[in-house]
Amino acid sequence: MSYLLRSMLFVPGYNEKFLTKAIDCDADALILDIEDSVPAVNRPQARELIRKFLTERVFKNRQIFIRVNELGTDDLSEDLKLMECPDIMGVVTPKIYTAEDLLSFEKMILEKERECGKPEGEIKLAPLIETAGAVMNLTEIARVSKRTIALLYGGEDFLSDVWGKHIPDVDSFFVARGQVVMAARMNGLLPIDTPFLDLKNEEGYKHDQRKSAALGFAGDLLVTPQQIEWAHEIYTPTNGELERSKAILAVAEEIRKQGGGIVKLNGKMIGPPVMKQAQRVMEIFKLIEEKNLREGRKDKSN
Repeated sequence: MSYLLRSMLFVPGYNEKFLTKAIDCDADALILDIEDSVPAVNRPQARELIRKFLTERVFKNRQIFIRVNELGTDDLSEDLKLMECPDIMGVVTPKIYTAEDLLSFEKMILEKERECGKPEGEIKLAPLIETAGAVMNLTEIARVSKRTIALLYGGEDFLSDVWGKHIPDVDSFFVARGQVVMAARMNGLLPIDTPFLDLKNEEGYKHDQRKSAALGFAGDLLVTPQQIEWAHEIYTPTNGELERSKAILAVAEEIRKQGGGIVKLNGKMIGPPVMKQAQRVMEIFKLIEEKNLREGRKDKSN
């Protein structure tokens, strides 16, 4: 999956100050929000501001998503009119319960692409997995649309839906997190973790997200720019991992050229899983380089 989504920052669409700040932030992707973070009375204003910013191309070369409102709402049809704007990479779809729900979004997006003269399939999907139904139907949801590039876990809404609670020393998200990762990875999608809402707690954030990275998540949903640097630290391989990956792949290539089949590095056997991991590390750094070039940023590891 050739997308870099270590950090996906929600930006309330009705707040011009936040939209302006987002222009220069280092998040891998921006989610311009017209749903949960926007009071219903402010949604027309949010659409107007988002249209203004997109039309002015201030987010050119960024990975831009729009979080629209849920199926069956009057807001949704108005939200989808923004698809005619430039620089939109994808749509974040809320309150998914079944694969059929995602297909309904896909059908509407296809109609908008045709109306706007955009190539079919240009707009990607990133469904929010935030209901018990979505978790139970993850396998079907993950594979139903070729537009889908990531599964986004919305833990707080999920916990509310199952009547769960946050209790000290209990990871209420653990089971659903594991299911999101497995459904995403088995279908070549990126699993993205739920926001960490103790916004200034750097130690707590890193502790939580190290567990998520260990489970297999590729990145995190953020609600404040302050967390971008923390997310990149967690979801970017270290320089040591980069150097080791380079060495592993160099040795493997040399053995391949010599017609051998056993790869050793510093006297230790290197099996296929380790080589695959090395290739993934190299791919992440390649995507980071591409991002920095695309966005005109200075060369840096994160």
